[in-house]
Amino acid sequence: MKIKSLCIQNFKGIKEKAVLPVTPITLFFGANSTGKSTVLHAFLYLYEVIAKGNYDPLVSSIAGEQLYFGGFKNLVHGKDLNQVVTLGVSLDFSQSENDVWDDYLSDSERWLLETNLGFYPDSDAPEISFEIDLKWDNLKKRVFISRYQCKSNGICYFKVQSQEGKPDSQITHYQPLPHWQVDSAFQLENVFESGEWDDVSLNGQNSLPDIYKRLDLSGASVDWSRIYEEIPLIAQLFAEASLSQATLAPVKLLVKKLENMFHIGPLRIVPSRSLALSTKTNTKRWFDGKAGWDLFAYSGNNFQDKVNEKFNSPSYFNSGYKFTTESFCDSTNLDKRVVVQEISSGISLLPSSVGVGLSQVFPFVVATSLDKDLLIACEQPELHIHPKWQLALADMMLTAINQNPDRMFFIETHSEHILLRLLKRRRLTAEGELDEPNFQCLKEDVQIIFCEQESGKTKLIPIKTTDEGDFDAPWPNGFFEERREELF
Repeated sequence: MKIKSLCIQNFKGIKEKAVLPVTPITLFFGANSTGKSTVLHAFLYLYEVIAKGNYDPLVSSIAGEQLYFGGFKNLVHGKDLNQVVTLGVSLDFSQSENDVWDDYLSDSERWLLETNLGFYPDSDAPEISFEIDLKWDNLKKRVFISRYQCKSNGICYFKVQSQEGKPDSQITHYQPLPHWQVDSAFQLENVFESGEWDDVSLNGQNSLPDIYKRLDLSGASVDWSRIYEEIPLIAQLFAEASLSQATLAPVKLLVKKLENMFHIGPLRIVPSRSLALSTKTNTKRWFDGKAGWDLFAYSGNNFQDKVNEKFNSPSYFNSGYKFTTESFCDSTNLDKRVVVQEISSGISLLPSSVGVGLSQVFPFVVATSLDKDLLIACEQPELHIHPKWQLALADMMLTAINQNPDRMFFIETHSEHILLRLLKRRRLTAEGELDEPNFQCLKEDVQIIFCEQESGKTKLIPIKTTDEGDFDAPWPNGFFEERREELF
C-alpha cells in the first residue's frame, strides 16, 4: 500500500481544502511560519484520530510531549470551534500483494459462509480514498466525527454521517463498486424494499466506526430471511463482513503504516557523557534524536557498518569519522554510549567534543539506514551541516527508497542543495547517464510542496520535477531568489 495524497481543510493555518500529492520523497519548502510543519502535524493528528480514537489530543502519541497539539481548540483553523476540520488520505493498492484486506470473520465464520452461501467477502480496490470531518459538539462539549466517506476512482461508495447532540450515526450511502461481484440476493434492489439504500443506524455518535470491529447492521430495516431463508443470520453476517471489509479494512492498513512513522524534530540532542541510552527505544525518542543513538548503540555490527558507510563513503559524507560504542558504569550494570573515532589518528571522542553538525545529522542517517517499511518525517535534516553533506542527504534518501520502495520521507527543509541534487539525479536518470543505480530518481519518486502565507492563510502549491532536471511549474516568487539577488 502506498499513500498517494493527503487532504487537509481548516487545520491550523490551512483554511481552504488542499489535496496534496505525496511520493516516496516529499519535500516541503517555504519561508519560516508558512505552514511546512502543519502538513506533518496533520499526519500525526490523523493517526491520533483513526488509530487512538483521540480527537482532542494535547500531545502526539508518536512524537511525545515535545510536540504539543493543545487539543482540538488549538488545531482548528482560527481556533474557531464553528469550523469543521477535514482530513483525508488516498491509498494505492495496485502494486501491493502483501496488503490483505481484513474480512472481519473468524475461521469458523468464514467456513460457515462458504458452506452455506458458497462464497465469502472479497471486496477490494486498486485505489481508495477517505475523508473524515471533525466537529465540536457544543451540547456535549467534545469533538466528534460528523462524516466518514469512502471513494474509489471518484465514485463515492460509502458514507456515514452524524449530528451534534445525537446519540448515534447513520450510514446514509452505500453503493458497491462496479468491479465487485455482488450476488443477486445481495444487490440493493433485493435487500431493501425501496430498492435503494435506506439509512442504517450505528451505535455511537462518531461517524467513523471502530475499525477493529465488524459493522453491526442489526439496526437495518432488512428482512434477512428474504435473502437467505434457511438461516437469516448468515445473510446478515455476510453483509456486515463485506461492508466492513470494503470500508474499514483500508483504514486499518493505513494505521499499520502510520505505526511505523516517526518524526525527527528540528533540534536534536548532542549526547552528553552521561546520556542514558535505551535498549528498547520508542517513536517518542525520535523527536529529539535519542532513538537514533539508542538503535546504533544496541544494534549489531552489520547495521553499525551501514551507518558508518554513510559517514565515510566518498559517495556520501566522506567525513573521516567512525562511530563506535563503548561500555561504562560498573561491571554489574554496564551501559553503552556512542563515541566518535577519528579514523586518521584513532582518537575517540564524545559526540559533544566534535562539531555539532555530526550529532544533528546522525539520527537522520540512522533512519535512512533502517531497512524497514518506515514513514520518516524530519524537520530540517540539513541543520548545521556543510552544503556538500546536504547534497549527500538526497542520495541517502534515494538509496533508501530504491532498496525498499515502501519507505517514505516527508522532509521540511530550507536546503537548496537537497533539491538541486534531486534535480540532477532526475536528469541523469532520464538521460541514462547515472552510474550508481541506488541514486536513480524518477518523476514519481519526488514531490515538492511549496508553502506560503497569503492574507494570513497557508497556501500550498504542489510542484513536480521534469526529465530535464527542472520544475514542471514556475517556482513561486522565483527559484531561491535570495541567491540571485545577492549574486547579481
